[in-house]
Amino acid sequence: MNYEILKISENNYEGELACYEHAESHELPESPRPALLVLPGGAYVYCSDREAEPIGVEFFNRGYNAYVLRYPCAPVRFPAQLTVAAAAIDAIRKRAKKTNTNPEKVFAIGFSAGGHLCGTLANCPPDFKTVKKLNFKPNGVVLAYPVINENYGHCESHGNILGEERPKECEWLNLDKSVRPDNPPAFIWATANDGIVPAVNSLSYAAAYNKLGLKYELHIYAHGPHGLSLSDRRVCQLCAGGENLHVATWVNLADEFLRSL
Repeated sequence: MNYEILKISENNYEGELACYEHAESHELPESPRPALLVLPGGAYVYCSDREAEPIGVEFFNRGYNAYVLRYPCAPVRFPAQLTVAAAAIDAIRKRAKKTNTNPEKVFAIGFSAGGHLCGTLANCPPDFKTVKKLNFKPNGVVLAYPVINENYGHCESHGNILGEERPKECEWLNLDKSVRPDNPPAFIWATANDGIVPAVNSLSYAAAYNKLGLKYELHIYAHGPHGLSLSDRRVCQLCAGGENLHVATWVNLADEFLRSL
């Protein structure tokens, strides 16, 4: 493995990108690899460790070049988060030749508020002011128990990046209302009894994809608390009920979905 930490800086916004890249060997021939940008959750207050390196390492072990982004959080406001995430995607593509990455298979995965940020990348208009010069659109996204709309039972994330007021130009951050015909394919999952970010967030985003005839896959698991991450013993020691190996099947399903694109 080649491991490196990059400083991501764009429009005076800064983040930190941990790079988990394969060291190529003649003993392990590989065509250009897919890449995955990991966006941890944390209500835009912090970046959760449980949804950061463990996700990157899991997908690295599946053959991806993996990248974990620590993006700006409150009190830093939007569009800092989107700008840094977009710059990270652009940086991954610029490293593609050096890292044996397929620039047409650069994906993003986000959890909870990180799922909202991932969806923001997917929905973002190409001419948005702070990212229009960047090659920022992921080729596919995975949204894990994502925050989608501030009216669906979890308004804290929106509040943390927008403040008390909701600027009119930010209305599109209720993502089920702003899905575009050019959105990338999306894999979405949640649990039906998530008491923090209700599953209606995922259902509404999938419905918006369905309305436009876009490619998506949706899984709503019957049981599981918010924030399961990989849903295995590594990350669930503090979760109610501990590991949930049924929900952990999302990893194989999401991997299959991304590789099908």
